[in-house]
Amino acid sequence: MKSKKVVYCLLAISGVLIISGGFASFVFGLKNDREETFRRVSDVNNEFETFSTNTSIFESFRDELYNETLGNCYYDTMYQNDASVKEKLKNYEKLVDEMENNTKTLKNLCEDVYYPDSKANSKCSNYKSIYEQVVNYFITDVKLYNENVKKYNDYQASLNSELRLDDYTTSKKYIDFNNDGKMDGKEE
Repeated sequence: MKSKKVVYCLLAISGVLIISGGFASFVFGLKNDREETFRRVSDVNNEFETFSTNTSIFESFRDELYNETLGNCYYDTMYQNDASVKEKLKNYEKLVDEMENNTKTLKNLCEDVYYPDSKANSKCSNYKSIYEQVVNYFITDVKLYNENVKKYNDYQASLNSELRLDDYTTSKKYIDFNNDGKMDGKEE
């Protein structure tokens, strides 16, 4: 009889230890999940800050490009300025590429995640539209430049001139990054 009491006592102690170990594991798991969530919220905020800075740089560069170049395309200076304009367009495209890298990081942080922080959720939903606008503005601007090049080439052909400019080529296309059925920033 005494051995049965010892066995029951050991089983009871084992059960209590198993239950308390499971509870402790659950509590530590919640704590780790909470810390991981706060770390990811911080990552979203930091990455969006970089993304936002790059967006501002893009907007400033675009304004400057229009004020100094695309808004002042004249036939008498297009040929002389062609190399400079193409270099500016290449730098402009590099800005879009940098933002694409930010976007990949934000996509990894935001995809199928709802955070307890409303600001992080807002940033996760807004970056898609902003990136879509950036890419589509770039494509629209390249298209505008190439239309000016075509008009210039047509004009030179009408004069029987040998002067001819090449289009600026890019592999980028219009996008609907946020999948809302419309292409923000596409100006047509």
